[in-house]
Amino acid sequence: MNISNVKILFIQRVITNYRLDLIKELCNSFKQVGILTSKGIKSGTLKIADTDNVQKKFKNLKIYIPFSFTINYKGESRSTNLFIYPKSLQYIKEYDVIVLEGTTNILNNIYIIPFAKLLGKKMIWWDAGYSIVHRSLRRKVIDFFLSPFVRLTNAQMSYSSLANNYMKHFMGAKNAFVNLNTINTNSFKKIKSEIFKNNETYNFNRQNIRLLYVGVVEKRKKIKELIEIVQKLNKPKKRFELQIIGGGQQLEKLKEYTKAFDEITLFGPIYNKNELKLFYFNSDLFILPGDGGLAILQSLLFGLPVICVKGADGTESDYITHKPFLLNNLNELPNVLENLVNINRKKIYNNNPDFSSEKWIEVFEKKVTELIN
Repeated sequence: MNISNVKILFIQRVITNYRLDLIKELCNSFKQVGILTSKGIKSGTLKIADTDNVQKKFKNLKIYIPFSFTINYKGESRSTNLFIYPKSLQYIKEYDVIVLEGTTNILNNIYIIPFAKLLGKKMIWWDAGYSIVHRSLRRKVIDFFLSPFVRLTNAQMSYSSLANNYMKHFMGAKNAFVNLNTINTNSFKKIKSEIFKNNETYNFNRQNIRLLYVGVVEKRKKIKELIEIVQKLNKPKKRFELQIIGGGQQLEKLKEYTKAFDEITLFGPIYNKNELKLFYFNSDLFILPGDGGLAILQSLLFGLPVICVKGADGTESDYITHKPFLLNNLNELPNVLENLVNINRKKIYNNNPDFSSEKWIEVFEKKVTELIN
């Protein structure tokens, strides 16, 4: 059976702009691509994408947003909401392959997976695994509960090598495979000549090191801790600048906190890509002190090297090839920054692995072909 005859359904808590931008590319290969999702929340990481224009462009893309209950919770998870769609089972019947957002969509998966299994549907569990070094008791309980459901799926797709190993060892995965990347990288291909030119002309000034953070400004991101580290490092003959771009719950509080710090600037959200590009081109390093993974990928695609703490989301070990920039904990950051001698942006960029969306699609389609034949 050829995938051009296959109907595939993605089940997501909420379809964000970056995820929709990737999944829509599959419309060029599959007979029909469906997305079952919820209305999300008004702002933040679970804000739903603008789906109307995409559906007009791709006639074989169907997005279903049935009534859903939102269940708020707090904990170690990166997400703050769970959704459950009581009428979702009717859509399962129409598709050949079901791709389920994994652990973070647990309440939906526990009834969707058995139903899809009864109908003989092929299923792919899509998960980030668990990147924190020491498994918490809560996570052990979650893994124990989820393992029977994971075993019912036909394949398990992971965001990283770390997640792949975790799923095999602790989540009952029997046919796990790594598929790096969760965003569409086509826009970066268009500016590749600019990136090369910027790297060719780049000069590192060890007396004035320019740091950048782009992302959500929330406690889990450890932005305040980063600000404190940068302030302590600043000396009369060695200056560290830190530019922070993004919105979030801590933004106004940190703006007030940094009023007296000339080297720290919080810009708030910037959505214009041409404007954003200049921040990446004019910085020396991207710093990710806490949670996250998309920020690493975007930075590397812009040609900007990344310093990151292990446990960000598991992808950092695959993305960051310059190992001195991969830290065991945030306490190592001051020493690494203070002892920076040079940064070879060109070499780091050229050593990046292939995490293009084309590669992601290639790996994904190969696995689906295996499952249906």
